[in-house]
Amino acid sequence: MLNVVILGAGGMGQHLAEILSRTEHNVILVDHDRKKLEELSSVLDVGIRVGSGTDWQLLDDLLDLSPDFFIALTPHDEVNLTACNIAKNLGFPKAIARVRDNRFLNRSRLDFARLFSTDEFLCPELLVAWEIEKFILSSGAMEMESFFHGGAQLRTLRIPERWRGGNTPLHLLGLPADVVLGLIIRSKGDGQEVIFPHGDDVIRPGDEVTYIGETNAVAELNTFFGATRKQFRSIVMVGGSTTAINLARILHKQGLAIRIFEKDLAKCSYLAEALPHCTIIHHDGTDVDFLLSEKVNMTDLFVACTGKDDINLLAALQAKKCGVDQVIALISRPSDQALAKELGITLTVSPRLSAANRLLSWILSSRVTSCISLYDNQAEVVELQISPTSKVVGIPINELGPLLPHDFLIAVIQNRGRVIVANGNRILSPGDSVIVVTHPRHVKEFEAIF
Repeated sequence: MLNVVILGAGGMGQHLAEILSRTEHNVILVDHDRKKLEELSSVLDVGIRVGSGTDWQLLDDLLDLSPDFFIALTPHDEVNLTACNIAKNLGFPKAIARVRDNRFLNRSRLDFARLFSTDEFLCPELLVAWEIEKFILSSGAMEMESFFHGGAQLRTLRIPERWRGGNTPLHLLGLPADVVLGLIIRSKGDGQEVIFPHGDDVIRPGDEVTYIGETNAVAELNTFFGATRKQFRSIVMVGGSTTAINLARILHKQGLAIRIFEKDLAKCSYLAEALPHCTIIHHDGTDVDFLLSEKVNMTDLFVACTGKDDINLLAALQAKKCGVDQVIALISRPSDQALAKELGITLTVSPRLSAANRLLSWILSSRVTSCISLYDNQAEVVELQISPTSKVVGIPINELGPLLPHDFLIAVIQNRGRVIVANGNRILSPGDSVIVVTHPRHVKEFEAIF
């Protein structure tokens, strides 16, 4: 049983508190709105404290409850970062801050986690943008996941039958730089053979391969293997939200033509400056006549991503009415998600649900940041942090053989914000994050090793 302090009783804080309390963890909700807290305490099994997350005396009092986590989920980055900094310096074991500005995730110049004494940053709007990117790319990839706040990516694809490199060992294949092959799945009789590849293995036509690496380099693998996928060339977004900005920046790297409809003139000016590669149009994106005049039926994807469920649902339905085939809506309320599905919306995404899933993975799994199970649990891809007391610290990867099983691969390292493919000369340092591919039977072993 965990003791969790949640700052901010908004939609995200309420959702997380409900999940944790339902699984019999102890939750304390902190907010300045007494009425809201009293209403929540009448329907949820949670404790409440009225006050500010930047009140150090309030946080100091909460230490008497032996908290395991402090999670700051207010809408304001500065409040969340300040609160986490105070909490950690008072003695809270773990602090997690929600941030809207994803520049806090970039550690190339400054380590903001260290500066603000924060263990993890959570950016729900970026998580949702990755989900939409995953939908777009998964038309050719059988599996796709992002790591290190989007700096690294995993994809699985089937090798085309026309592939002619089937007799070339991996160490001679010349895979793109900054990519490592993690798994090969090969049909064998009535079943499948799971191969944790090494230098002398080969890739054959019809194999499924899972590869991991720096995000831009991973995108080159489809071309390398001659694999084709459905091409999305254009996208229309309604609403100049933070999610829209994150998504536009991500999809620009994929070469998509992007139009954003926003009815607030001041926000249009901001978007034009922030997204010079996009076409920003000042108009209401729920206006059917306008959508028809803009020929939205010819776009490959329509995304309704304002900050309001009802507007997103209306815009998505209007796009369907105009003849758009692929329509995505940003929907937070579960009841609205069910309705959207009934009405034929292609996909709904929710910052609240995405954030809760990520938070739960952090809260319930110690140093393991995420864990993906593949092929009926025959392989797992795990992101974890290196402990200062780990046996592998300071040793080149090519000398770790005696410590590591054969069906185990260290694939990618994140060191001070840099994403690095784990070749044999790399040395692991305390605080590094790594992605490993392993058979599930080794999970307990590598938790001890790392």
